[in-house]
Amino acid sequence: MISKTLLKIDIIGQSLIIGGILLYTIIQPAAVFMMLLLTFFFLGFWQFINGLIQAISYQDKKRTRYIFISMLYVFGFAPLMGVASNGLTEEVKNLIEIFIGIYFIGGCVGLAGWYYYNTYQDLKYEEHPRTFWDYEF
Repeated sequence: MISKTLLKIDIIGQSLIIGGILLYTIIQPAAVFMMLLLTFFFLGFWQFINGLIQAISYQDKKRTRYIFISMLYVFGFAPLMGVASNGLTEEVKNLIEIFIGIYFIGGCVGLAGWYYYNTYQDLKYEEHPRTFWDYEF
């Protein structure tokens, strides 16, 4: 079982990243695509590192599954980029680029939402042991 304090830190960090980027896009709507890319990078990095720590430290099966699926997602994305740069016609290249965009945005949103939901559910419903992370300083 994962420490409740570690889950709180995880959910607060994710919420701050998402909230900060949403606030910036409200203030500067022209930069929405760049902020979306930054959000996916920072949120993905945060979630992957926390998932890796929790999968190794607590042998959490949901986090281990998340790590493997996100690695498959990232390494599956690289061959798509290679296909788009092959000697294809412009129309086919444009269609492939659209599919890559859908794959990138849809996959990132799906993985981020799945991890956030699981973190929230773990924080809300599971019993948590007393560990170093549970002590208040």
